Amino acid sequence: MSEAVKTINVLLLGAGALGSMFTWRLQVSGAVQVTAVCRSNYQTVKDAGFRIESHEFGTHTYRPDKVVRTVEEAVAQGETYDFILVCTKALPNMGDNSEMIAPAVVESKTIIILIQNGIGIEDPFYARYPGNPVVSAVAHIDVSQPEGGAIRHGGLIGISMGLFQPTAYDADAATKALQALAALWNEGGAPCAVVDNIQALRWLKLVWNASFNTVAVVSGGNDTRKMLDNAECKALIRNLMTDVYRLGEAVIGGPLPTRRGMKCPDDFINDTDSRPHTVLPSMLMDFWAKRPMEHDVILGRPVKIARERGIPVPYLESVYALLVMVEKSYSA
Repeated sequence: MSEAVKTINVLLLGAGALGSMFTWRLQVSGAVQVTAVCRSNYQTVKDAGFRIESHEFGTHTYRPDKVVRTVEEAVAQGETYDFILVCTKALPNMGDNSEMIAPAVVESKTIIILIQNGIGIEDPFYARYPGNPVVSAVAHIDVSQPEGGAIRHGGLIGISMGLFQPTAYDADAATKALQALAALWNEGGAPCAVVDNIQALRWLKLVWNASFNTVAVVSGGNDTRKMLDNAECKALIRNLMTDVYRLGEAVIGGPLPTRRGMKCPDDFINDTDSRPHTVLPSMLMDFWAKRPMEHDVILGRPVKIARERGIPVPYLESVYALLVMVEKSYSA
């Protein structure tokens, strides 16, 4: 990298499977320095980095440029960041996590990118940081962290992102900065696009998350292969997807976009069925580890929106009720 090229400083909050993969693909450019806020995996990542086994990129060790325990530590020496990548679980039912990044946010300068699942995840960040660009990002990736610092990645990785409510700051400058970051992701083999219809893409991703993710848990703990091999389970997944399509299209006021040619529930099912390896949905991993699950943003908020609009989503409502009860059974 030429010394004349400005280094992009990125702060990662949520250094798990998803966050480590996306910051790794930025770091390989040589133009980005990554500071990772690690919690349970801090010592492992600090000492040895992330051990990544990827069908797409091979086996590698990824070492963030700096590993810290807290956001406060990340700015203790006066460090500033061009981007903050928030890759934590979206758990608004357990509290507002927008405050966590406050020490690192410089008003009107820091761009906040939310790489999280679900609907309505941007609202608390937009309310707390009205002078900063808040970016909604939708990731498509097959990745897990079976143990601290050990990352297993399949062949799927990609991200779309767009400005949320671009009214209180210089949207043109923010878009230009996003496009520069997107170019680095593309160079690093993680296809990225800056789009205007990010909310439509968020609903499109919900088609998979509200079905495979949730049914993996309420079916008793099953991966995609086992779910699709059961006719009744497969039918439930299809019905959940149909609910999401009906609701999402009502919210955005038109058809959901297509992705890789997928434009209906059966396309999503066939795509998942044809993958060369079984997928372990992230919610299934949380269930096995007895961690809080993202049921509020993946099911709860869509169900609330549906009720407000008078749109029937019986399968979403039923699975949401079951999922909340499952979590209560081990979190009480």
